[in-house]
Amino acid sequence: MVDRYSKQRVFLGAERDARLRSANVVIVGLGATGSVLASWLARAGVGHLTLIDRDLVEASNLQRQILYSESDIGRPKAIAANEMLRRANTQIDIQPLVADLTSGNALSALSGFDLIMDGTDNFEARYLINDISLLKQIPWIYCGAIGGEAMAWPITPPGTPCLRCLMEEPPEAGDVDTCDSIGVLGPAVGVAASWSAMEAIKILTGEKPSPTMARFDLWKNERQFISPPSVRCRFCKKKITEFLDARWSVRATALCGLDGVQIRVNPPGNLDLQSLKTRLESRANTPWKQTALALTGDDGDLRITIFKDGRALLHGEITPERARSWYTEVIGC
Repeated sequence: MVDRYSKQRVFLGAERDARLRSANVVIVGLGATGSVLASWLARAGVGHLTLIDRDLVEASNLQRQILYSESDIGRPKAIAANEMLRRANTQIDIQPLVADLTSGNALSALSGFDLIMDGTDNFEARYLINDISLLKQIPWIYCGAIGGEAMAWPITPPGTPCLRCLMEEPPEAGDVDTCDSIGVLGPAVGVAASWSAMEAIKILTGEKPSPTMARFDLWKNERQFISPPSVRCRFCKKKITEFLDARWSVRATALCGLDGVQIRVNPPGNLDLQSLKTRLESRANTPWKQTALALTGDDGDLRITIFKDGRALLHGEITPERARSWYTEVIGC
């Protein structure tokens, strides 16, 4: 029988390669970078992977999110990714989790792992991951791509500075570019996530990861290796977990680059979709489609998706204030 890990074992050696089989890793976000991270770690034989993502596959994802095909459009990314990775490697344990990471569930969702991988596309999630990392002393790897740029940084408390040593507060909305505002190229995603996956393999096999943040502008042929500040911030010195400790119930934010609003709830709930479907069809006088994880339908000029965990996407010309009012009226807080 052909040994699938024989080529990496030649490089790593038997002992370090075997460590991968007992490793327990969580990947938060299964979009562009998360797709590549999950693929490399599954194929390397990481023994257990937990895959966390809140979103559905969209057509615009397919340009760079390598775990999905056209037949996956409309499906939860965590579920579709799980199926693809199981076809690639049946010898490892994979647990998909369709969930929105919030302060209400981050501690339970991210505790007990050997490593946390950042496949997210927003700073709120990254600062939550950083809090868990500080509190539980779990290493994590920052990973990002935008335009033609790729970035990766292993953070291994208490031995290294944390994210807040480099950026004490998340940037304000509108102060940073996003994939919706300036776009992103697939190869930049691949470089960021592949570099991060290599650092992950180092950590999981007992090797020291890079002490610097790697930044590549692949379009301009530039590269940097940025040393984090030598002075440690008060957050990692004292294990201050502001983002994990934050308490909020409902948030309504405009969708980036699209007409519409996203509603998030904290902690995530467990809606009775069948009862909600009956109420919505009566209210809107239109049929609604139900799956195990969501309801989708129209209410006036709005196209709405409501997830079982309480999140909602309202597509159309609507303000966050009106969207929150609609949500409170129809579903409650």
